[in-house]
Amino acid sequence: MTRSIYDRKVSDIMTRDVVTLEAGGTVHEALTLMGENRVSALPVVDQKGRCVGILSATDLVDMTRDVDDDLYHLDLVDSTSRRFLIDRLSHTLGEEAIDTYMSESLTTVLPDSSLANATRKILKAGIHHLPVVDENDRLVGIVSSIDILAEFVDAAPQ
Repeated sequence: MTRSIYDRKVSDIMTRDVVTLEAGGTVHEALTLMGENRVSALPVVDQKGRCVGILSATDLVDMTRDVDDDLYHLDLVDSTSRRFLIDRLSHTLGEEAIDTYMSESLTTVLPDSSLANATRKILKAGIHHLPVVDENDRLVGIVSSIDILAEFVDAAPQ
């Protein structure tokens, strides 16, 4: 018998093999990791694996204002525009530490939290990615709003 969607835990659906960036990493490293791994958010971890921030695609778009206001209006669905933006950011801000741009006011969730609790946190914070941490704030996974939405769709009657 399958558990009700409301009984499911974050640990049931979280991504465990998380692409991360070390605190003090550069904008260039972040852009490279995001591009190579096709992810739109990178949890930032310290040397002990504790989650200290997150850098999202939204943070990258906000970076464009520091470079050129016209970049902010590029169509990021278009791969040529996206590549241009990444190249321009990497060239202009590449060596800057991501600490300046990452979100430090972090919303996290524990692995044994319910999907309902994770959804509430995502909605309240207005975010799309929720780092999953243990009781010592060490990163153990990540769950996205899309992951949760997919679970609800899969649980819906046909």
